[in-house]
Amino acid sequence: MKPTISIFVSGAKSLKEHRMRLKVLANDMNGEYRKKGIDIILNMYSYLNFGDNQKEYDDFIKNKADIVMFIFEGRMGDKTREEFLLASETFKKDGSPKPYVFLKEFEEHTPEIDEIEQMVNAHSSFYYIEYSNLEDLVSKVRRRLQQEVNERLDKENVTPEKKVRKYKYTAIASILALLTVIGIGFYSVYKQSNEVILLFAGGGSASNCLKILHKDVGDIYAYENAISIGMPTSVAWALVSAEILHHHAYKSDKVQKPFYPVCLSAKEAKESDFLKLCDREQFVKNGSVLSVFLGNDRLMVYIKKNMDNEFVHGKDSIRADELAGLIHLALEKKYEIFSTQEGSGTLLSYRDILSPQGVEITKEYMGELLQWYSQSTPSNKIRKEEHPYIILGSEFYVAHEVYDEGDCRGLVVIDENNQSLKKPAYLYFAGYNHDVEGSTFWIPDEMVEFLRKLDPRYGDLIKNNIIPRKTEMIIVPLDEYLKE
Repeated sequence: MKPTISIFVSGAKSLKEHRMRLKVLANDMNGEYRKKGIDIILNMYSYLNFGDNQKEYDDFIKNKADIVMFIFEGRMGDKTREEFLLASETFKKDGSPKPYVFLKEFEEHTPEIDEIEQMVNAHSSFYYIEYSNLEDLVSKVRRRLQQEVNERLDKENVTPEKKVRKYKYTAIASILALLTVIGIGFYSVYKQSNEVILLFAGGGSASNCLKILHKDVGDIYAYENAISIGMPTSVAWALVSAEILHHHAYKSDKVQKPFYPVCLSAKEAKESDFLKLCDREQFVKNGSVLSVFLGNDRLMVYIKKNMDNEFVHGKDSIRADELAGLIHLALEKKYEIFSTQEGSGTLLSYRDILSPQGVEITKEYMGELLQWYSQSTPSNKIRKEEHPYIILGSEFYVAHEVYDEGDCRGLVVIDENNQSLKKPAYLYFAGYNHDVEGSTFWIPDEMVEFLRKLDPRYGDLIKNNIIPRKTEMIIVPLDEYLKE
């Protein structure tokens, strides 16, 4: 049987055309999925399916619906109010159905609209979504349903083994977040200050890039009024995303919110990397991610020196297809391959170039021959009984001890035109919406000072902690402002 997603559409009975258009939307999406060979069905229900039997509505919402969509155009009737409270309380208790609220935009807020907003904010874990007209409503419902289908397909396609890994990585991320909060708590008590503490979170290669290429900033581990925590790039992205969703841009928040996360990323992020917790409209309503390009870090493969004759014949560079062949040979001979940890920017970069070559840097593909390393990994973990090994690193990131001992040497990874492959280093941090229109961003004093050290021109750009907002993108490059 094909998996189904059951949706109940609630709202005033006068919104008959809205219900019919959403029913057509579900049918159209089912046809699209069928053509693509995607085994899933969207079933759209409303009061039209149950007549006037309110008990049947309530039973369906409570026990059968996966999603309940509430559509409001200026008022909320008593029956709809009861359905909303039922869906919200059931979701809090059982995790289903998800209550989504679509509220039509009006130039002036009436008491009825204010009442709807207050009720949604008080009882629902989800933000309401504003729409301008029927076409806009259909478009936004489509995006929401596509997101639900993608999440459902991800769950359906997860094997028991993959589930275990997923939960493991989730647990690791949760532990990291907990340790971060605990560390910040102790630090803020010790600091006894109203200053915002910059929390630099992310990969070592990006922090090394910052240290080497931006001398005025120097080592972030010694930066004044800051904490630095090494963690995978993907987790650091999530910290910035959560910061934008859950805090606001007022200086009075400083005491309650003593830290401000700054992601050091060894890979350029996509907008979707920050939209794991909500949709685009919800995110942009709170702010956007401001980015600064720090520089490039060349990808370099480090090999044990006695591998030269057998593998690379003394060359100083290696193409992606040659690296794939090198890895295949290493796997055949049971030589270990060392990579940065799951979710890191360096690992993501190597996956990008090796996946087209048929090589997957995963435990499933490589088994126990794949080992995680960091720049502080001791030499004896890598130099096991003098066996050959491969380290997937970069110019700014390698296991220092084994490299300093002269046991390995680096090969620059190049493309088909003999150009070195580089991974960019970025800073990502929160830019909060500062006014009702969302025309400006606000950032704290401490981040402004840090940006000035990166480039004095940011001092001319940022006035009173405010940066003009010129686009509604999720990621807004500050470098574009300097070009104007």
